[in-house]
Amino acid sequence: MRPQATIPPHYPLQGWLAIRVFFCFAFGYLLSYGLRAVNAVIAPTLMADLGINNATLGAVSAAYFVGFFLMQLPLGHWLDQYGSRKSESFLLFFGFLGAICFAIAESIPTLSLGRGLIGVGVSACLMSALTYFKRWFKPEHQSTLASGMLMFGTAGAMLMTIPVEMSLPFIGWRGVFLVMAGLLFLSVVFIYFGIPSSTDPTPHKESQEAVKNGGWLKAYIPILKSGNFLQVMPMGLFNQGGFHALQTLWLGTWFHDLLLMPTNEVANQLFLFNLVILAGYLVNLFVPPFLNKRGISTFHYASVVSGFAVLFQVLALYLPIHYANICLFLFGLCSTSFILAQSQFNQFFPNSISGKASTSFNMLIFLGAMIVQWGIGVLIDLFMGNGLLKSEALRLSLQIMLVIQVASFIWLWVAPYVLHPSRFNLKNID
Repeated sequence: MRPQATIPPHYPLQGWLAIRVFFCFAFGYLLSYGLRAVNAVIAPTLMADLGINNATLGAVSAAYFVGFFLMQLPLGHWLDQYGSRKSESFLLFFGFLGAICFAIAESIPTLSLGRGLIGVGVSACLMSALTYFKRWFKPEHQSTLASGMLMFGTAGAMLMTIPVEMSLPFIGWRGVFLVMAGLLFLSVVFIYFGIPSSTDPTPHKESQEAVKNGGWLKAYIPILKSGNFLQVMPMGLFNQGGFHALQTLWLGTWFHDLLLMPTNEVANQLFLFNLVILAGYLVNLFVPPFLNKRGISTFHYASVVSGFAVLFQVLALYLPIHYANICLFLFGLCSTSFILAQSQFNQFFPNSISGKASTSFNMLIFLGAMIVQWGIGVLIDLFMGNGLLKSEALRLSLQIMLVIQVASFIWLWVAPYVLHPSRFNLKNID
């Protein structure tokens, strides 16, 4: 279905224009993912400078996900009404303000405010891209484009490891955020002026009364009631959300306290972990198209591989340290399948609500990341308060998370047999 535009260019986008559009979105997502992951490296310095505990660190870091989560419902509406270019450039400016706020913060509330504004600011970086790609690129290119975006995102996470660790003695964590603020402002310029305004959708004619009565919110109801959404909901919350919670904060603690690595080695391991993820996204550029030609859907492939992600986390908790380290890298490799399922999700719905479909799934992920990231910190302090060592408290917290993840994976496979078939593949939603 070809979207409406004021001056429609040729569909699909091709050549230099397609490349330019992709890199505009990719640069923004690189910064988004980098800001999401940076606390895993600066956490010891931040805790020492401001005297905060694990629960507070988890809460401050999770403020990013709070801002991110709160924006998903209005973001879906804005993407369908005003398009990716206007929506993302507008929100990125709040990320710019949030990075400055975090850099100059002297208290926990100001840190949380800055982190929350960053979350608001970068909340559109992936969903605006996937929504745009859905409208202006061929369906068979969707998984390739999504994997390409995630490669740039992972590159952003890699830049927040060894380079940040090396820069901390010179500019400190505050300087890191001031640099990120400048890059966010640059991204605003790239998105607004680098993406053709002719590809903005024509806003729907909505009466003031409909808007006042929450008419745009009602458009989410058939999505949230669909079998496609209910099937992936637990996995989105606890498996994909849990992955982001680990990658962006608690994985560094896992390396340090369970695998007994010194602080400088943790940064190296985080770099390697993200390098493995980058390789996984590169693999995803080729494997899904190969399997599609043989009748295996991308969603089915992603569902199977996500099960191995859970398995390798379990093994990483119980195997000896050397093997546990390898299992964590394999966990990262398998976790790259999550984005494939996410990129396929909005294919179940028509273009008119593709923005809402994308953000409804994204809402799950970042609500889950917020819950898991904060929850692990709370559990660690709770168990330590009852006499456990930090390593024991962390291990028990991760075990609780994994029990929930296993149950979520089982639901992913049994849901089609439990839910009525009419709830699935609702391409006729209007």
